[in-house]
Amino acid sequence: MVRKLNQVLMNDILNVLKGQRLTGYQVFNIIKDNYHHLSRKLVYHYLSVALKRGEVSVEKVTEEGSFSWGKTTEKKYYTKNE
Repeated sequence: MVRKLNQVLMNDILNVLKGQRLTGYQVFNIIKDNYHHLSRKLVYHYLSVALKRGEVSVEKVTEEGSFSWGKTTEKKYYTKNE
């Protein structure tokens, strides 16, 4: 089953990324008040679709710290392709 994309939501996500380097969680926090039933999972789905379409690019960064699972974590930062 293919999920029908909400083009308004996709445009909002792409507009938030314009000129910025953000994680999916940061994108979610910026636009969550505009959509009643928005979930982080849906934002990551839309970012995945935009990545496959070539509309965004992703940079994986390993950050060090003291986490419950170890000393490093990998974050994905998304940027809108021009």
